[in-house]
Amino acid sequence: MPRTGQSSMPRFSRPRLLRSRAATLLSALLAAALLSAAPASAGTFAGDVVVGPLPTLKTMGNIDLAPDGSGAIVYTVDEGGVDRAFVSRTVNGGWGGPEKLDAGLPGASSQPVVSSGDGGRVAVVFANGGNIYAITKPAADRPWGGLQTIWGSGGASDPYIDLSVNRKGYIAFTAPGAGGHDVRVAYSKDAAPWTLIGSAFDANPAADAGAVNGRPRVGASADGVAVVVWGEAGAVIARRVMGTRPSPVFASATDGLQVEGVGAIGADLPEVGVQDDDSFTGVAFRAVFDVGGPPRTRVVYRRLRGSRFDGAVVSDGTPFASGQSSSNPHISNGGIGQGIVLGTSTTTNLSYAQMMRADLTPGPVVQVDSIAQSSAPTYAIPVTATPLKMLVAWQFTSPEGATDVRGRFYNGRDFETEMALSRPELGPTDGETGLDASGDDNGDIAIAYVQTTPLGRSIAVATIDQPPGRFAPRASRTKWERTETPTLIWTRSREAWGLSYRVVVDGVEVGTTTRQSMRLPAALAQGAHSWQITAVDRRAQSAVTRVGTVRVDTVAPTARVRVSGVRRTDVRQRLTLVAADAPPPPAAGAKPAQTSGVASAVLDWGDRSRRESIKAGSQHVYTRAGRYTVLVTVLDKAGNRSVTRLPLTIVKPPKPRRDARGRGGRGGDDKGAARGETGAR
Repeated sequence: MPRTGQSSMPRFSRPRLLRSRAATLLSALLAAALLSAAPASAGTFAGDVVVGPLPTLKTMGNIDLAPDGSGAIVYTVDEGGVDRAFVSRTVNGGWGGPEKLDAGLPGASSQPVVSSGDGGRVAVVFANGGNIYAITKPAADRPWGGLQTIWGSGGASDPYIDLSVNRKGYIAFTAPGAGGHDVRVAYSKDAAPWTLIGSAFDANPAADAGAVNGRPRVGASADGVAVVVWGEAGAVIARRVMGTRPSPVFASATDGLQVEGVGAIGADLPEVGVQDDDSFTGVAFRAVFDVGGPPRTRVVYRRLRGSRFDGAVVSDGTPFASGQSSSNPHISNGGIGQGIVLGTSTTTNLSYAQMMRADLTPGPVVQVDSIAQSSAPTYAIPVTATPLKMLVAWQFTSPEGATDVRGRFYNGRDFETEMALSRPELGPTDGETGLDASGDDNGDIAIAYVQTTPLGRSIAVATIDQPPGRFAPRASRTKWERTETPTLIWTRSREAWGLSYRVVVDGVEVGTTTRQSMRLPAALAQGAHSWQITAVDRRAQSAVTRVGTVRVDTVAPTARVRVSGVRRTDVRQRLTLVAADAPPPPAAGAKPAQTSGVASAVLDWGDRSRRESIKAGSQHVYTRAGRYTVLVTVLDKAGNRSVTRLPLTIVKPPKPRRDARGRGGRGGDDKGAARGETGAR
């Protein structure tokens, strides 16, 4: 953001929403539970160059990550003496090349700012020739839309943009107005063209609003409501807007403002942090006080609760008795309110973080710089990915003038050891030209900054990269697989920046995929096999599942069937069955394979009588003569089956023979037995 006596390039640190799918999570008990959880281990990777080096790179705007880890950086490059706006996007954690945004515009572009949404949605707004332009990429696989003029009457500056989780977006900027300048706002939903709200947002139409250090900021909540803040006539004003309908209520963050018993005489540089529920909104700003001598400035935080501000809290370590001032207000928070308000001493260059609890409730103030005091301004910025994963990054200048970017990670309990984020071999860092950070819902954090080399300026990005999350083999719907090349399935490993899965069966890697399943490329032997999946991200960080088991049985069971009894009607037929699910013979020296075992056997006598389940035997009486086929179907636990067919001929009993005396005699003996053969199918 602009600072008195420094570069007029805007600096941005947009509040990062957690975007929890529950619209509001307001319970302090939940927040306490989150803070007590063990933090996940993450890798810290010093900056890689993603843009340049270019002798014509002029400024870096900001970096913004969507909840799903996609995102973009915006910057300006001198092309033939005219500054042009560019964006570089990231997909799966890898950065693409420069994409020009302002082709066809005659003037120089400046103050670009970007906001990102899930699925690769990117929206950029910038100033050109005193006008404000916006351009949107609806999704990663869709082209950029046309360049849209948001304000075409000249004199506009300081655009700012925020996309909410529900695909609503807001732009705020400064334009000429009755009192000198007005704050104007535009709205868009689902990547549709932006609609400029017809009236200015100023509390007093005759006042100068949004000018210079009073430049506006806007934050969009998960419910689609936005809060706009700006400086107006020495005060900081907040106003809500829903779609294209501004609230009639204005709230002044400087009304009745006192610090250490001293009343404020002015305020500027407002920053806004909106959580998922817009009922709680945090506003940080720089307040000016008269304590005798030159005016003193302090970083102040106030929570907007509904339509009124709570009491003021100082977010720095520079009491009036210290003789110091503080500036560089920033705020970064997550969807249920936890985050950081940051302020920096203008005398010592030390930064102070005020930790915010649930619902943006102010907490303690902690000094961030832990090793040494910078000899020059640090351009410090905070970033919140999740309540357990936050960071403060800043530029350190040694007494000899050497610069590098450093950071301290906050794990939900404490700030960890100060660490280097830039690579000295890539040249000195240039925080005044650009230093910003953003995070995603996975806990990943990206820190973008400018470095200067003999070949020109470059933009480098350091990362706090969370490793792949826990995942597990997914049990098959059946205990046994009836194919030699089964499909293995596992749950998703949470990872935003590039992920592949390595599949290992019986200790041997058999393939790699980016999906959550794989059909094995080679046949497995009969029996049980172990398998395990390793999730690997683009930086070779990994997570491994527990060992799963897949059982293969493609061999049909065997059956021996025998029917005994006289083949006559009204004579009982007796069936005996011996079924088995024996494995194939093992190779020399190998153990026999495990099989699924016989599950059931079903008998059909072939005369339209009811089919029956059998174990070893059954009896039946045919009432009519004829030719019948007995079917015995044996099923194993894998679903393999064998069918045994046994033909029977049933006859009527012969008529009795009469002797000479007319007495009946014995008929022929039709006793018999039949055996059936197994036919697998």
